[in-house]
Amino acid sequence: MEILELLRRRGRSSAETIAGDLGVTANAIRQHLTNLEREGLVVSQPERARRGRPSLRFGLTERADAVFPKRYGQLATMVLQEVQEMGGPGALDEVFARVAARHADAIERDIEGLEFDEKMRRLVSWIGRAGTLVEQSESAEGVRVTIHNCPFRNTALKFPQVCTITPQLISRLTGAAVSQSDSIHRHDPYCSFVVQRPADT
Repeated sequence: MEILELLRRRGRSSAETIAGDLGVTANAIRQHLTNLEREGLVVSQPERARRGRPSLRFGLTERADAVFPKRYGQLATMVLQEVQEMGGPGALDEVFARVAARHADAIERDIEGLEFDEKMRRLVSWIGRAGTLVEQSESAEGVRVTIHNCPFRNTALKFPQVCTITPQLISRLTGAAVSQSDSIHRHDPYCSFVVQRPADT
């Protein structure tokens, strides 16, 4: 991490320069750089000097950016707080309804004309691609969709309207009634939604 931080500050540097800054041998740094390059975090490029052989310069890849701390949740919370203060709780309801509608519009063509069960299968798969551990199961009430981890947990704890995106999305795309039975916001271990199966399926 020290090497990555140094490259972030300095830009492209040689192993010798990095070693001097960190107070270790160049060979030790080369070994670390080889590992970082194998992991796709660092890329090397020869740079021709005025004299002698070209030397290797090392720089960060785009993938390395993910290693550094991010505060997207904190930013989202700050923005939503301002929206609520400007327009009241109703403004947040409208924002999340629009988010759900936008996502529904983006995938509606892919599931149009499909039977209910296939629609649900594809919707659950789509929800899972957002980084959630999601599964569906049958229950007496209908199809239960369980989300074991919420990528927006910290924001949802302050703004429960976040939890309305998934049920609104499912309802819009299936035409079915959706109710929430468990909620991480209410300190349940997971979120779950029950999708009422249409009478003719």
